[in-house]
Amino acid sequence: MEYNILLVDDEADIHELMSLFLEMDEGHTFTMDSAEDGKAGVELYSRLSKEGRKPDIVLMDLRMPVMDGVEATGHILESDPGANIYLFTAYTKTEVEKDALEAGAKGTLNKSTDWNRTVGTIVDILESS
Repeated sequence: MEYNILLVDDEADIHELMSLFLEMDEGHTFTMDSAEDGKAGVELYSRLSKEGRKPDIVLMDLRMPVMDGVEATGHILESDPGANIYLFTAYTKTEVEKDALEAGAKGTLNKSTDWNRTVGTIVDILESS
């Protein structure tokens, strides 16, 4: 299967790692678009959707400059209530995670876990959507 992923995170290393681990997954092809903050993520989600490349999943960091993940999640879901947004953060079990889930994020992937497991979880989410 082929999937479009939008990663919204302010750490360049996270984008590089995610890309590397997605490439190692056999049996799936991923196109990953990246945004460095929530505002850029909202704008990129809109542009990709208009181009017919709507992300199959958005991986949203919580703590970012310009616009945080809670606000960005709300904006994306306002324009597309069917957006498939999952938090991608080390800030699990926090008030900000709770706020993002209340804003409509569907769940949380912990950045601190094994990256191979993270990719496996992403594939499971995509295959069950």
